Amino acid sequence: MKNKKWLVVLIIAFPSFFWLILETSTINSKKLPFYGPKQVIAKGDTVFHKVSDRFYQKSNTDSTQLVPTRIPDALYAIVFINSNYRSDSYRLAGLWEYLNYKKTKIEHIPFVLVTRSENGSSPAYTELSYLEKHSNVRFLRYNKAGFDSISKSYFAGKPYYVDYSFFVLVDADRHVRGYYDARYVSEIKRLIDEYQHLRLKEEKQKLIENNEINKNNS
Repeated sequence: MKNKKWLVVLIIAFPSFFWLILETSTINSKKLPFYGPKQVIAKGDTVFHKVSDRFYQKSNTDSTQLVPTRIPDALYAIVFINSNYRSDSYRLAGLWEYLNYKKTKIEHIPFVLVTRSENGSSPAYTELSYLEKHSNVRFLRYNKAGFDSISKSYFAGKPYYVDYSFFVLVDADRHVRGYYDARYVSEIKRLIDEYQHLRLKEEKQKLIENNEINKNNS
C-alpha cells in the first residue's frame, strides 16, 4: 500500500519536476539562430523564412510519374547531394562514423538525403548505398529542375561557406535552425546536440500548452 502511495505521489510530482529541470537547463539560455530571409511586421514581430516539407519523387513502378511525399517528422536533418559529389562518400564521413560506431546516439534523428537524377534516369548511388540499411535514413530522388528548386529554399540566406553535403536542421515550424558539414564527426555531434536542444524546447512548449488547457478546463 505504501508503495502505491509513493507511486501516485511520483506521478503527480513528475510534471512539476520535469518543468523545473527545463527551467534551469541550458534550453532557456541557448538560442539557435533562424536562417533565411526575415520579415519584420507590426509591433516588432518577425516572420522567419520557412522551407517546404513536401516533395515529389519518381515512382518506383513508373519512372515518368512523380509521386508526392511529405516529411512527417517534427524535426529532421536534410542534405542535398550534388551529382558532382555523390561519388565522394567522404562528404558524409561524419554521419557514417556515427551510424556505424555510435548508432545509439543518432538513431532517433530522421535524416533525409536528396539526390538528383540526370537526363531522366536514376543514377546508381553505390557510394551511398551503405546508408540505406539504416531505418532513420530516407532517400528522395529528384529530377534536376525539382532538385535545384527545392534546394534553393533550404539554402536561402545561407552562410557563405555552406555548400552541398551540409546537413540542414529544420524545426517543427519548418524554420532552418542550423547547417552542419557532414564530413566531420564534430559537426555531426553539434547537430545531435542542437537537435536534442530543439526537442527539449518542443517538449517544454507542449507542457505549457497542456497546462493552459488544464487551467481553462478546471
